[in-house]
Amino acid sequence: MAHPSGGRLPAILFAAILTGSAVSHAAESSSSTRLVDRDAIRRDRVGIILPQAMAAHGIDMWLVFARENAEDPILPTLGVDHIVARGALVFWRDQGGFHRTAIAASYDVDGIQKSGLYDDVISYRQEGIKPHLAELIRGIDPKVIAVNRSRDVTMADGLTAGMEGYLEEALGRRYTKRFVPSERLVVSLLGRKLPSEIEAITDAVEATQRIIAEALTGEVINPGVTSEKMLDNWMRRRAEELGYGVAFGSVVTGPTRGHSTPTDRVIGGGDLIRIDWGATSGGYAADIQRTAYVLRGAEKSAPEWVEKLWQDTLAANRAAIDACRPGNSGNDVDVAARALLAAAGHPDYPHGTGHAIGQKVHDVGPMLGPDWPERYGAPVFFTIEEGQVFAIEPIIYTVPPQLGYEIHLGLEEDVIVEKDAARVIGTPQTELILVPAGPPRDRASMGAGTSPH
Repeated sequence: MAHPSGGRLPAILFAAILTGSAVSHAAESSSSTRLVDRDAIRRDRVGIILPQAMAAHGIDMWLVFARENAEDPILPTLGVDHIVARGALVFWRDQGGFHRTAIAASYDVDGIQKSGLYDDVISYRQEGIKPHLAELIRGIDPKVIAVNRSRDVTMADGLTAGMEGYLEEALGRRYTKRFVPSERLVVSLLGRKLPSEIEAITDAVEATQRIIAEALTGEVINPGVTSEKMLDNWMRRRAEELGYGVAFGSVVTGPTRGHSTPTDRVIGGGDLIRIDWGATSGGYAADIQRTAYVLRGAEKSAPEWVEKLWQDTLAANRAAIDACRPGNSGNDVDVAARALLAAAGHPDYPHGTGHAIGQKVHDVGPMLGPDWPERYGAPVFFTIEEGQVFAIEPIIYTVPPQLGYEIHLGLEEDVIVEKDAARVIGTPQTELILVPAGPPRDRASMGAGTSPH
């Protein structure tokens, strides 16, 4: 595959693959130069998405109750980066609209007020939070109160047993019996992405696709010399040159190793290369997989059995994307891909078909997975919503007789759920990538040529 610019890749980048030198892990948390206004995102998430989600899920009030050393993971989303004493963030709907009140110890109030997210911030001192919280809840008298306890959704499980016991003391059974898990609310709140977030994710995905496309070429891969680790190092340096961070990286040849880190295994003719990799932009991550075959000898194409595995993987990926639409569940997406592969004679794969992406590679959203209660639980039946972003990756695991060990073919596309269907971000892979064969080149000769950049 030719380099997109039509020239050769920068000589400095070949140095990374030749030396196998380590890339600083600081890149794992760095971002590109894209600027994301996190304060604006937080304001819109709380002010626009939250009341919509509460109405959709029939929630009258959401009560977030936290303290230090056991802080609820949802707090930063709600404008609280740290809290010491017991604090309550209370969101409710009534005929007068949507309301937001915080109750906090006097030394915790300033930061909450400065967030600009709350209509009222109530301060307490030696009397504690109990009388203020009880007065607020009784005055509103909500019928359905969501609290952050969940069996399966970690971001909706921040209420500790001790803090729930305190709420029982403060409010009594009259109100605590109205508690319901907030998990569906939280998944809607965090799963739906705002336009600026989608722009950052799109930037990360397109950068990832570009870097992988450049890497899976004869200019970068020297069969018999290049190792998995060298290839990953090249990609990391390329991301740094382009101004992107790296969320994670996996390069696998030979027997399947799951999410294993790259090794010193040398890539050779006849190998399948699976890259599972993600750049970051503005703190948002991509998650893309590509599969390539390294030609050997006089081969002009991959063996028939390899091409068949690839075509079945491609068909399963597209079936899953077609099923990823508003109103369907995550399980609907999984069933579409799994059924296609089963009909083609492939064994079941031991994980889900996809997951949400965002600030984390595995972000908050419906799980695109099978009905395995002890593995994935309820989120596979959560409803897919417009604005959610997913990585879709049905995978074939098989032991080809030609190899005698288990491999898997990976194809992962990132999609945005729009009004009627999912849209693939960037340029999807439609054909098996072929890396040209050739005798191992002398390391000193690699990287010669003029940089096109």
